[in-house]
Amino acid sequence: VYINGLEGFWSYAKERIMKFHGVSKEKFPLYLKEMEFRYNNRNNDIFTLLAENLCHTVPKRL
Repeated sequence: VYINGLEGFWSYAKERIMKFHGVSKEKFPLYLKEMEFRYNNRNNDIFTLLAENLCHTVPKRL
């Protein structure tokens, strides 16, 4: 089960990297983390998820 999940993610990641026409070594970890986030939330609305997370990080007004 673990290998299939890893292969699925890597297939997804390679496809996204090709859309970027490659990535620099320096920025690869950032691209990888973004792809991990998108892959783990592929069935969710990313915009809504990010908006909700932003709302939790902004302090409430007093």
